[in-house]
Amino acid sequence: MDRQRTVYKAYQLERSVLRSWHPRALWLYAKRWLGGDKFHDSHGDDTSQLGGDFIIDRHGVLRLVYPSRDSTDRPSVDLLLGIVQQLE
Repeated sequence: MDRQRTVYKAYQLERSVLRSWHPRALWLYAKRWLGGDKFHDSHGDDTSQLGGDFIIDRHGVLRLVYPSRDSTDRPSVDLLLGIVQQLE
């Protein structure tokens, strides 16, 4: 956990209420709710912060920088695995 948002700030990730609660996210939550999934408490964390995915090689070089455009935006597993496999 990065409660002080040190990494979040270092990678210049964003926060946006509108993009965090994008219709795609609302649809995802609705489907999960209808499917009986349980939701977890945010424990006071900022639910408007947008995430990102990063791959750093063993030398500390960033090989993937992928800041999310909205809360459902994530790189594909194939992309992530492809980059990791290139590092081996």
